[in-house]
Amino acid sequence: MKHVKTIVYHSHNNVFGSCGLVPCIIYTQIIIRPLKCIWIIGNFCHCRKREIRTNYNQNKKNVCMNFFKHRYTTLVFLCLLCYKLYELSISIYINLINISMKYMYRFKQLILASGDLIAFFSGFLLSLITRSVALPSVAQVTSNMTLFFFVFLFWIVANYINGLYDLKLIRDAGLYKRIIQTSIFSLAVGVIFFYITPNRYITPKTILILSVIFGYMFAYVWRVIYNAVIGEKTLQTNIMFLGYSAETAELLNILRKETNLGYHVVALIDPEHLAKTSDHPNIKIIDDINQIDTIAQTYHVTTIVTSPHLEMYEEITKKIYSLLFSTVSIIDLTSFYETLTGRIPPTTFSEGWFIKNIRSSEHIVYDKLRRLTDIIAAIALGVVLLITSPIIIPLIHYTSQGPVIFRQKRIGKNGYIFWIYKFRTMYALAADGSAETQGAQFAEKDDERITKIGKLLRKTRLDEIPQVWNLLKGDVTLIGPRPERPEIVQKLEAHMPYYALRHMVKPGITGWAAVHQHYTDTLETSLQKLQYDLYYIKNKSWLLDLSIILKTINVVLRGMGQ
Repeated sequence: MKHVKTIVYHSHNNVFGSCGLVPCIIYTQIIIRPLKCIWIIGNFCHCRKREIRTNYNQNKKNVCMNFFKHRYTTLVFLCLLCYKLYELSISIYINLINISMKYMYRFKQLILASGDLIAFFSGFLLSLITRSVALPSVAQVTSNMTLFFFVFLFWIVANYINGLYDLKLIRDAGLYKRIIQTSIFSLAVGVIFFYITPNRYITPKTILILSVIFGYMFAYVWRVIYNAVIGEKTLQTNIMFLGYSAETAELLNILRKETNLGYHVVALIDPEHLAKTSDHPNIKIIDDINQIDTIAQTYHVTTIVTSPHLEMYEEITKKIYSLLFSTVSIIDLTSFYETLTGRIPPTTFSEGWFIKNIRSSEHIVYDKLRRLTDIIAAIALGVVLLITSPIIIPLIHYTSQGPVIFRQKRIGKNGYIFWIYKFRTMYALAADGSAETQGAQFAEKDDERITKIGKLLRKTRLDEIPQVWNLLKGDVTLIGPRPERPEIVQKLEAHMPYYALRHMVKPGITGWAAVHQHYTDTLETSLQKLQYDLYYIKNKSWLLDLSIILKTINVVLRGMGQ
């Protein structure tokens, strides 16, 4: 049994009352014996050392209750609890320092979110102190904390929506702007929450604004600390690339620019002599496959990323096989590319790879439940359509000639052609109300054919609302690859033989490519869009769908639509 060590310094001066004891230093395992620790802390101000152990079993319940009635003893307990949580976090850090590279990005996001939660709680406590100009009692804290806890969870979601957990933006110069924008949105969320759940026993409205101000102020300070202490210096996985290709070069450039992602490239083994030192000056390039073990030990490599094309070399394959018995983890380039970019690398495009990785029959239950989700989403979007139509329809009608609702042929699942409906955002230049006079063409950035009202509708994605009819009919789903026109599909299939694979699933109103990519007006950007779409088809799940919905909300709120 863990024991409690107490060092008590006696004094003849009655510093804390009749007990004649000065402050004592207590070391204890709070998590193992919490009640015992609370009793000792509660008694060190008014009891003698010999009474500590003899009276413990008889009085621990009463002492614990009396302990929490005093604000200062409550503060002492909270400080000690925070210290033990700090020790626990250090222990977790030591055990997870070699965390798998697949989860390093998510782990860093979790650290940021946990810090934000602590920042929000700290801001909440400071708002209580500011409001009452005194330390709050436990009753005050607990009565307000119950509801505020759920508000804080909503704030974490708001942070995610606004990109505050995007490690690529953690050092962005506009971070403070994102903090301010998110705090305003979080304040609105808090007001709505407390309006829906009124409680006459607490007065959250008087401290909500202070909690937002203090909470997000602490959240900003937390990010400054994160960048200085954790960001680039700690929680990094040392990786080594085995083999060189176009995807390897792309990943090396990404990791060189995005140092906050948690991956540190220490070496590149290039037995085919394809890499140039001038292209990657900061990376050690070695052509001898036999030096893998030495480099892995010297640079403390935890993960090796292998290129698939090296499997044709028997010597290299045997060397990779021998590494399976070491502590180094091995991951193929395709999986790492997906983790880092959210896309499928084009070099993997082959009939065999698609047969292994893209099979629609594996998601039967998921697809059935998605239909129910689509109906619920159609009802919600229908309400938005009813509210916004009286404003949007007159604006379109009086600012440009042509139909208010624009329809166009699109390709759906398995090549099915259907009519899609949208609010018209371009000038009606052709007889059918379209803006195309010379056949189908891509929309471009700052396209002159877009009307002034159309720019606003596109930025906020309000032009997509009439697709609620397609959603009810089952032509589209809420989340999926965006449907393309038959003429454009025909052109793209001529250059991309596997483009038709994106038609294995229903097209969506929003999608993985839609929230990651802007205009697709070239073959190169169309290929990237296909990579995003295939990634979604391969990895579609409820969690990925939720991520897309949250990112779509961010696009709408920030006016980043196209």
